Amino acid sequence: MPEKVKVVNEWLCVCSGCEISLLNIHEKLLNLLDRIEIVHSPVLMDVKEIPEADIALVSGGVRNWENVEVLKEVREKCRILIALGSCAAFGGIPGLGNLFSREELLRKVYIDTKSTDNPNKVLPCKEVPPLTKMVAPIWKVVKTDYVIPGCPPEADLIWDALSSLLDGKEPCLSTRTVCDECPLKKEEKKEIKVVKRWYEASEGFDPERCLLEQGFVCMGPATRAGCGAKCPQAHVPCRGCMGPAATQADQAASMIGALGFLEVDPELLVKKVADPVGLFYRYTLPSAIIPRYVEDRGGETR
Repeated sequence: MPEKVKVVNEWLCVCSGCEISLLNIHEKLLNLLDRIEIVHSPVLMDVKEIPEADIALVSGGVRNWENVEVLKEVREKCRILIALGSCAAFGGIPGLGNLFSREELLRKVYIDTKSTDNPNKVLPCKEVPPLTKMVAPIWKVVKTDYVIPGCPPEADLIWDALSSLLDGKEPCLSTRTVCDECPLKKEEKKEIKVVKRWYEASEGFDPERCLLEQGFVCMGPATRAGCGAKCPQAHVPCRGCMGPAATQADQAASMIGALGFLEVDPELLVKKVADPVGLFYRYTLPSAIIPRYVEDRGGETR
């Protein structure tokens, strides 16, 4: 019997949703386990050290200095490193914390919230890893070989990536957008005259028609395909968790450009979108052009 490929699963600043997606491969996971051996996974087993392995699946972004050290050790001990999920790939939702300083975040959590009982206003400092200056995707810290995006990533994408590597092939992602794979009907001439929040869906809502064309801000035009457009098909606008499409450098800039092409009234858009950063950069702020520009100019981003 051929020797199994050794796989490490490590998590950083994460919710464990990516690990659940690995389980969601369901019965095909048994076929994988015939060919791989998971030698390290904090979510599954008590681990004392990171062993050497062939493949590492790392979920979560980098939020503290323990994350940095663990990630560097994984990189040293594993031949192939895969960013698993949007937090590892782009920074994810925790990356919205980059809008605030470390001091502001700590004060909000441990002092200013009404439910906090901390009369001496003491911030945790003992046996707690210090926060990095900003949340970062893992590729800002170590060389990353492949990315499996999504929040959580699709089980089929994990299966495809691992199967490809086991067969000696390069894993690849779709170069299309969510709009390209979305089956909802689209008009030839796209022009949006109204922008709606989701709670404003009225009796005139057409469940078979493109959500964006009906005025709901759907991130499909600026988001990489590969999820099967599940959210729009469930009548929920795409949130953009798959990250920017292959030809797009910045997801938010691409989406704003798409809305401009559709002749959306800028004043109406500003009025209806209460949190533009949280909408357009929900998953990708730490990997967007703005922090990269700051870093290139000599500013500190971690």
